[in-house]
Amino acid sequence: MKGSRKKNQPQSAWRRTLRNIAVVVGVFLLYAYAVQVTEIDLRTPLDPTRQETLLNRLRRFGRPDLLALETETQSLNLSLRSPCPEELRGGQISGYGRSLFLAPNCTTTTQDVLTLSGEGFPPNARGIIRWHPPGEEAVARQVAAFRAGLDGRFSVNFTMPDVRVPEGDETQRIEVEEILGQDVTGLSNASQVTINRIIETILMALMASTIGTIIAVPVSFIAARNLMARSGATLAGLMTALAFLPIGGWLGRQLGLTLTTGAERLSAQPIVGTAGLLATAGLFWFVARLYVATQTADAESKKRSAASMWQPASLAALALLALAIFGQLGLPFGEWLRDILGWFGFFGGLIVTLADIARIMLPGILMFIGALIAVSLGSRYGEEINFNVTGTTARLITGAITAVGVGFTAYGVGLFLNWLYQFENLASWTTYPALIIGGATGLLATLIEPRREMPAGLVIYYLMRGTLNTLRSIEPLVLGFVFVVWVGIGPFAGMLALMVHSIADLGKLFSEQVENIAEGPLEAVTATGANRVQTIAFAVIPQIIPPFIAFSFYRWDINVRMSTLIGFVGGGGIGLVLQQNINLLLYRQASVMIIAIAITVAILDYVSSELRNRLI
Repeated sequence: MKGSRKKNQPQSAWRRTLRNIAVVVGVFLLYAYAVQVTEIDLRTPLDPTRQETLLNRLRRFGRPDLLALETETQSLNLSLRSPCPEELRGGQISGYGRSLFLAPNCTTTTQDVLTLSGEGFPPNARGIIRWHPPGEEAVARQVAAFRAGLDGRFSVNFTMPDVRVPEGDETQRIEVEEILGQDVTGLSNASQVTINRIIETILMALMASTIGTIIAVPVSFIAARNLMARSGATLAGLMTALAFLPIGGWLGRQLGLTLTTGAERLSAQPIVGTAGLLATAGLFWFVARLYVATQTADAESKKRSAASMWQPASLAALALLALAIFGQLGLPFGEWLRDILGWFGFFGGLIVTLADIARIMLPGILMFIGALIAVSLGSRYGEEINFNVTGTTARLITGAITAVGVGFTAYGVGLFLNWLYQFENLASWTTYPALIIGGATGLLATLIEPRREMPAGLVIYYLMRGTLNTLRSIEPLVLGFVFVVWVGIGPFAGMLALMVHSIADLGKLFSEQVENIAEGPLEAVTATGANRVQTIAFAVIPQIIPPFIAFSFYRWDINVRMSTLIGFVGGGGIGLVLQQNINLLLYRQASVMIIAIAITVAILDYVSSELRNRLI
């Protein structure tokens, strides 16, 4: 045995050596191919023409257009020919005691280097060199800037941004504009636009972060494995809940539409809206006080107090009724405020927007609540039916319930596909698949033990995680394209794009924090007999508030930076005007916006850090 070990040691060493050599060769080949794919060519940035172009642009970026200047100038113009004749010549002009020489005074391609020399200028005189294309409506474009030395001379090399051949009597020229003096008159137009747009960007990111956080919080509980893994149900209970879900959702939506329509009849006059809003505010206050009294009273007081008659469902019903009233009465009230407040009319606009949100979302909220109630009742009744019968009867009941639940689901999927693709024969995609798939799964369900617990929570967990991962994989820039088509160019589209991405990103971060909570409080609250909602309220939420606040502020920082890119596709904010200035080669104006973005991000980072320190 000892001899065989010594014999195998050299073989193992050779294998390790060959493996290491193979790894090194593989890494070398990988990077060699990566260099080819990325087209790395260090000679390109060393090209003098490219370096000069880059230097000119950096110089313009380094002189941001921050202040409005009243400038006194004088100009000299030299003619420019295109294309160049066979014999290259220069052009010369004199005036105001200055002399200019352009060599050559023609251009054929954008790679031709032109040299402009001047003398007779005052020491350190500076100015701008512009190209005026042929045509009356052509826009002049800056090609270079100059500064004279102490001897009053300068020499500048530049290339043309474009080459245009004049037609007929049209001419093109090079203008040399000398700046004689400048006086500051206030902020430049670029600075004013930047201030307005940066405020729009910050508020757009704030709205996206706020709404995204509100939606991501409940989503994170569903996407947390440690919470959902505890949820299970028998197949009968699960399928009964699935069958009841569309019924409860439809009833909830109809109730929401009824409440909205009924409240609409009360909103004819502003005075009625004002009175209704006051009543709504009082109703909200009453609901909040009643809930607090119910939660803080001891057991004996609860028995005697009238508040004990009010259950959470009753309080929720009152809150939804108040929301319905506000959704309708807020519209005329907000319009009335917007008319009478003048510059402060945006307060009325806020009420109108909130009322629109309440009016539009109420049917959806009630549909969601109705679906939850239906799922809860369906699961309970399915469990009771399943545990009250045994043997073959239980299997047959489970199979029948499964057929109905899966059939309803298949029918709903068919309706969605029909909405997406507009099939000619609807029954072939809804009714027939529902019957076939429902019947087949019903037969298979009879083979399963009726009282076997199914991991319903894990199924929901994986579906939610898959949805969040899909949304996170779509960049906000792509979402910006979608929402610009949907709602038009402007900050609303950018806010929606950032909101959707914030929901997906925060949902994942929040769910991971929920998964990392301490199990001790969770087990202690569960041992007291608390239900799922009480467990989350008293064992989960106290542990996750600090990281949730920190992530929310950090997401605001991210959204401010992302809004710059969203603006490039028309999503509003400062990115839209930044792209326009860069496309027009207005680098001094673009520099102002880049500086504003950097300052804004730094300030928000400081503010969010201070808020986290105070709140956490």
